[in-house]
Amino acid sequence: MKRMSRQEKELAERHLYLVRDTVLGAMSLNESIQGFGYDDLYQTGCEALCHAAQKYRAEGGASFPTFASVVIRNRLLSYCRKVARVQRPLEYMDAPQPSGSGLAYADAIPDDGFHGISDADTFLLLSQAQERCSGTTRKGIEALAMKCRGHTGVEIAARYGVRPNHVAAWISRATKMLREERLTA
Repeated sequence: MKRMSRQEKELAERHLYLVRDTVLGAMSLNESIQGFGYDDLYQTGCEALCHAAQKYRAEGGASFPTFASVVIRNRLLSYCRKVARVQRPLEYMDAPQPSGSGLAYADAIPDDGFHGISDADTFLLLSQAQERCSGTTRKGIEALAMKCRGHTGVEIAARYGVRPNHVAAWISRATKMLREERLTA
């Protein structure tokens, strides 16, 4: 966002009530979902108000409060859609299940004796697979190992000097190969 002029700042400051009114009147607050709390929505609304102050032109025919209310509401709706795609309500393992059975979520997980594979075993299997592969598949296995160490796709892409979608394609090819090997074994 470009730097606001003094007039734009004053216009935004005089109309901060629009953000509060829009957040409380048009949005559903939900503090249990990250991003849907009042503070997050208010901050996003304030950013939208600043944007409205920069873009407002009186010759457009609408008053600033009318124009800003639409900009704020639309920005908040876009923000909520984005957050909803990423976030889900938190469910704690010790919370009771909604079925009313009195059991916690953790009680419903079957104990079949399988507790996963250790990190050391995972890295050993990936290094063995990497020795059998070359090209894009090998890069995909390297990227999988880096993901297991906690790196993001963006970080891996920066390391290789490529776009993140390349890394995703490498990983896809590597996982396909690993699945096919498992089925034929």
